[in-house]
Amino acid sequence: DLTKPQYDKMTGQVFAQSGGTTWTRIMFERQVLGEDYWAKQAGTHPILYPSGAPMADSMVRGEVAMGPLLYNAIYPKQKDGAPIKIFFPPEGAPVNPYASGIPKTAAHPNAAKLFLNWCLSKEGQTFMIKELGNLTSLKVAPVYPEGFDPKVVKVWFPKFDEYVKLHGPWVAEWDKTFGYRQ
Repeated sequence: DLTKPQYDKMTGQVFAQSGGTTWTRIMFERQVLGEDYWAKQAGTHPILYPSGAPMADSMVRGEVAMGPLLYNAIYPKQKDGAPIKIFFPPEGAPVNPYASGIPKTAAHPNAAKLFLNWCLSKEGQTFMIKELGNLTSLKVAPVYPEGFDPKVVKVWFPKFDEYVKLHGPWVAEWDKTFGYRQ
């Protein structure tokens, strides 16, 4: 729907160079949805945002009707009663995995271990999914976000070597396609 002419000037978009999660989405769009996807999307004249937070606020206020957003940027607003609907497209959901750990210099390593053990437990993962809008890396998810069906929605991970190598030229191309300048 983000490329349909009837949604001209009604969508939002976080610009490509805003950060890692957006860069992952930008890669996904080009590699999965096709090289012409950005041009089709830019043809609808989306409102560009510096990050997902102001875009999520604009969506809640009705200033934009829809757009690709980081799930945990919009989910808390829905959870608090905002009149929005979250949709996971069957084409895929780009994800940016992150790591958790305990530094050698931790002031309280035993407390950190207890917290990390809880974070990685089914209870902790359930909390993070239901309360924070995260997905899980556990082989068997304790729950899934509402509307997320792993049998329908493909989870897409970027390849690290491409993540680094393609960033400069693809961001420059995205900027040109969307008419974005700093």
